[in-house]
Amino acid sequence: MILLLNVVTALVIGLLTEQLAVVAVFTLSFMVLRSYTGGYHSDSRIFCYLGSNLVLLVPVYTQAVFYKTSLARLLAVLLVSAGIIFYSVPCTARTGSWIKRNKKHFGRKARLIAVLELAVLGILWYADQIPYAYAVYTGIFITALFMLVGKAQLWIQSHTENG
Repeated sequence: MILLLNVVTALVIGLLTEQLAVVAVFTLSFMVLRSYTGGYHSDSRIFCYLGSNLVLLVPVYTQAVFYKTSLARLLAVLLVSAGIIFYSVPCTARTGSWIKRNKKHFGRKARLIAVLELAVLGILWYADQIPYAYAVYTGIFITALFMLVGKAQLWIQSHTENG
């Protein structure tokens, strides 16, 4: 039900901002990669819904910054983001036996998806489809950011439980 609500909300945001294709590309990129990388997850369904849909506005309203940023900086941020994804997958606060048994599987899938998304990003960039390339770029960046926040959350939890 939550997934359907998020998809409908993404559709509405895309229509209202007149950026439906950009929102769709971002949503696909972000959701597919994030489903295997893990990272920060809110305990509140309302906060999760709001946060999930607020990130949809990033590729819509920050494109101007992307266009003004040097290629070297864009590549540096992309390399750091990809490095975080490749080094940290999967990142999850859940420590159940199912997660432990499937950690390698999730890691391999996340790395494969990241490589495919990087290739799609390159193709879109080369084809001069910059808004869509930026949507994929943003999906990779925000996924890495959520992973860092998830790692920080795990570190805080482990130090408050043991401390």
